[in-house]
Amino acid sequence: MAATAATRLARNRMDRLTKVEKPSIAAKVALALLEAIRSVDRPSEWIDDEVFSRTMPRRLGLSTVIERQIRLHEEYVREGRKLTLDELAEFLRLVNKRTDAVKVFLEMGSHLADSVGTARGRLLPRRLRLFRVKRSVVRAFPKLFGRRLGGFVSGPFTLEVSASPLVQLDSSGTACQILTGFCQRALARGVGDDLEVTKSSCETRGDRCCRWALTD
Repeated sequence: MAATAATRLARNRMDRLTKVEKPSIAAKVALALLEAIRSVDRPSEWIDDEVFSRTMPRRLGLSTVIERQIRLHEEYVREGRKLTLDELAEFLRLVNKRTDAVKVFLEMGSHLADSVGTARGRLLPRRLRLFRVKRSVVRAFPKLFGRRLGGFVSGPFTLEVSASPLVQLDSSGTACQILTGFCQRALARGVGDDLEVTKSSCETRGDRCCRWALTD
């Protein structure tokens, strides 16, 4: 009996060690991050290549490495390929090394909102437009991150997310700005540019959940 239990315990440990994480993150998440890096790093004005090479170091977002990765992940998106959480973590660490990480993550969220076609409905009543945006946001998250990320609570636009994979992968909480940028862009597309979303709480600070709401 004891030998059988020991064998079973050893087998369970081996299963945990050899278990391969199932990919669940849509490739367009990584693609949006790469495109955001390129967008943030692109100079506002193009100058002569020769002058540029003498006066300004090549920025990461304009490098051939990033361009090659963008083309690769565009192919992944067409194939419907998924990434693992570990692979997403590598991308997040890449951005968190930058001093403008918040800006990149906000831009990434905006790219993601465009990529999933968040609601448009400028001719509908404002209350209905808000409802449509909230519905599209809730539906988009599982497709992007492979799981449901919280939901909306009472109020015009109040999103609460607990056990967020972004918090699990980034203890600084900076990556949460991806969802800020996503919600902001979704509202701009579906309701109007006059609305602003802010994050009022975060699990990384010991709060019960991460919470986003319209700015008063």
